[in-house]
Amino acid sequence: MTRLNLKLLVLLLMFLHVGNSQASLISYDLLAPDTSTNINYTNNFSNAFSSNQDGFQIYQQAVDLNIPLALLDQSTVNASDNLGIVKSANNKPFFGIVDTVNSDNPTNDAIASWKINIVNLSAITFLTDIAAMGDFESNDRFEWRYSIDNNPFISLFQGVTNESTFQDYNLDLGNSITLNDPLTVNSIRLNNEFSTFTSSILATGSLLTLELNAKTNGGREVLAFQNVAIQAQTMAVSVSEPKTGVIFILALLFLFAKGFSSQQLHAQRIKLF
Repeated sequence: MTRLNLKLLVLLLMFLHVGNSQASLISYDLLAPDTSTNINYTNNFSNAFSSNQDGFQIYQQAVDLNIPLALLDQSTVNASDNLGIVKSANNKPFFGIVDTVNSDNPTNDAIASWKINIVNLSAITFLTDIAAMGDFESNDRFEWRYSIDNNPFISLFQGVTNESTFQDYNLDLGNSITLNDPLTVNSIRLNNEFSTFTSSILATGSLLTLELNAKTNGGREVLAFQNVAIQAQTMAVSVSEPKTGVIFILALLFLFAKGFSSQQLHAQRIKLF
């Protein structure tokens, strides 16, 4: 084996054992958009309604003072409260929707959007917990949809009213309320306890645009989302030190190469004489 071949072998071993690529899971919390520079959140309806009992935005108990009361289950404090989703012990952020059809919103629909950097991401999944309570009408609705790199939008979830059935709602106090015409997702009747829904985004690209579009026209028809997130796989290159066995082999090769070089030099000196 020549000295050049030995050097190439040493370099190859070092390359194989120093760097490796491995997929890791990444998650973006869409209800805390300021925590990541990869998220750009836009909502022109945030704090846009003159009535504090109308809303379409991210709220958090113990933080925000402008949460519409219809979204909150305060039955343990006020026994006469018979409407609400977010219980008194729930202090996590949530996206709450009440009565988007009002004098401050001539379009009736309300839209919030998230633009997310998805470069080098794959196996993208959208997750959200959904809850609703009220006697909804046929024109009450919501939709989560997405677009990648400004291509046409694709629907993820749609909420529609089922006017042929009813739903039971359990309040924090322990009492139950039965109302007609519940809101449904994938034919599943929603209630005022959060249920998790997931949907795969079967595409990749550079920019993911996620939209929430909703329309509700009553102060006693409430809708909320919690734990809204995008999860995906990201490819990351990690650098690690060679293991003990690899170091030992490299040392032997180095000594062998050095000895081989010394023998060649000695042979050349003998030829000179």
